[in-house]
Amino acid sequence: MSESHVLVKGANIKVGEVFGDPSAHVTVTIATRVGADVERIPTDVSVLILGGDGKVRSNDDLIFYNQPLGADAAVRLTSSVGSGEVTADEATIEVDLARLPESVDRVLIAASIDGSAGTERTFGEAESLCMTAESTDESSDSVVVSELTGLAGERAVIFGEIYRRESEWKIRAVGQGYSAGLRALVGEYGVDVDDPPADRDDDVAGGAADVIEEQEFVGDVPVVPGTKVALSRRRKAVAKLPVDWKERACPGLPVEVAAGPWRRARLFPAVGIRSSAEQEGRTTSVLLSVMSTVPEFGRRIASLMGAPRGRTETFTEVVFPLGGQEHRPDGLIRVSRGSKEWVALVEVKTAKGALNADQIDRYVQIARAKGFDAVVTITCDVPPCPGELPIQLKARPPKSVSVTHLSWEEIVTEGSLALAASGGDRLHDRIMEQFLLYASEQQAGMWQFGDMGRHWVKVRNGVADGTLSASDPATAEVCARFDQLTRHLALQLTALTGQTASSQIPSSRADAVSRAKQLADSGELFGTLRVDGATAPIVLNANLSRLKVGCSQAVQAPRAGRTTTKINWLLRQLDAAPPKLRVTAHHFGSRTETTSALMESARDDPAMLVPPSGRDIREFTITAEASMGSKRAASENGFVSSMVDLVNGFHRDVTEVLRAPRPDR
Repeated sequence: MSESHVLVKGANIKVGEVFGDPSAHVTVTIATRVGADVERIPTDVSVLILGGDGKVRSNDDLIFYNQPLGADAAVRLTSSVGSGEVTADEATIEVDLARLPESVDRVLIAASIDGSAGTERTFGEAESLCMTAESTDESSDSVVVSELTGLAGERAVIFGEIYRRESEWKIRAVGQGYSAGLRALVGEYGVDVDDPPADRDDDVAGGAADVIEEQEFVGDVPVVPGTKVALSRRRKAVAKLPVDWKERACPGLPVEVAAGPWRRARLFPAVGIRSSAEQEGRTTSVLLSVMSTVPEFGRRIASLMGAPRGRTETFTEVVFPLGGQEHRPDGLIRVSRGSKEWVALVEVKTAKGALNADQIDRYVQIARAKGFDAVVTITCDVPPCPGELPIQLKARPPKSVSVTHLSWEEIVTEGSLALAASGGDRLHDRIMEQFLLYASEQQAGMWQFGDMGRHWVKVRNGVADGTLSASDPATAEVCARFDQLTRHLALQLTALTGQTASSQIPSSRADAVSRAKQLADSGELFGTLRVDGATAPIVLNANLSRLKVGCSQAVQAPRAGRTTTKINWLLRQLDAAPPKLRVTAHHFGSRTETTSALMESARDDPAMLVPPSGRDIREFTITAEASMGSKRAASENGFVSSMVDLVNGFHRDVTEVLRAPRPDR
């Protein structure tokens, strides 16, 4: 059982006393939770690294999600995102005390209200504010817990600190709040804060305001060249697509890693695989061995499987008796922390290999009999929703055994993120590079989504000649394949940018039926991508009648300023965007009235977007279209490839540069 040490405000405890190592590698997690009927509080995490004088040594000692490393990577902000629940925000910070320079005296853990949410939200609305600290050494199962209470109008708060007292490190619960927000907090500790530009009434953008809008923002803090940190209420910046994305064999692996006149020696060679059984065995062994060798990667994959945080051990070709026969799951994963263990049986398929429902049912029986926690399947099937099985089991699994599914594409994406989040361990980086190189080989069988299915041509032709039926199973299958494609697009964007992109898939049966009817009636398919920091979701569209694919993104128009000023505000942001983008201005007071023009025409004559009725503009939508590939696969001129090219190009041209207006505009 884990041992909890509860700290009240102002209390402290020695690191060595809690974790058994006075220079432990400590993981701090903070959580902001609200009630079910309260909108979540968008929280940004900040870490301040302080010297002996109680001040930052330089502005580089302010750590946030756009500058996630500090003190030579001894302090790492590993995540700063919503936990998946609408009611919670969580963030994790890793502090390697052994690697902290002697000049560092304290590491301060703080959080502030995301400035893009406006000034009305406060931490007093939270149901609970909690900080926990654990050691990354899996042999220690102790945890330090501190819950903050008594907050009211604060918009920034210091949760706690890890500080040096003589030769020992201690953890202290602080709980100090700042009603003036992040600016007041960081200013107190010596961060040189730049003054915001003065408000102007003559325009919405331009001049000094554009300086703020062109910066990369992290919550309330944008990254600014020079000696000062500027604070402004802006949303997070969208991560940029790498320029070499088209040339990459694996999305998360830069081209130069595999470049050179000769083929580099491989740690995991894929050559010489002669059968599907050999392919499956080798690829399983590669995955499991890397999971146990690189802790960051192992934790990421185990977390997808539902495992707790801990030390990951992996095994292959384990044997279990059942019904007088021996059964051999492809692998077993054991995650341990102190006296606790989580165990999963793993069944793997590569390339076109398909799962057998009877086999998975037997593994569930074995897991139940042995007291194991999960059965995990891994194939090339990309689930539209995380964890969704590609097959229907004959028997419902018991509550004690979870059954979940991972695609190879999800695993490779996590490998890309693990490499991007490297803390400077060159050996682990090298292993992850070799894992991604292996994954990029066709012979490895770790294929990504690349086929719209055997009914694609039938459905496309049925749309063209008006014979497609909503009740035809082929219609539903193509809708499901488009959901898989949407997830594929989200995963490859995540791997390319290192920033989370997610797909939004309708989950109810009623939605599935209505989408099949929509495809049969109009020939259209829709999907949604959510990109962290974007002004709005990216809406995907495939029109099988017009043989066109498209994607669009909306942005709210500034509240102040003349109509022409708002149009110019948008055009300035998209000054380098392709001329064939379509801009649509949505009019106030109507859900249907719009004015629209191609970007090239709007640049020549912005008045084309002015509502003729004299109404104002409430919102803009930017849309890109391209010809739909004729083939069903991800090959050149294929449908999948056309969607990938369009979405990535749109991300580069629009999503990365489009900014919402400031809240006060």
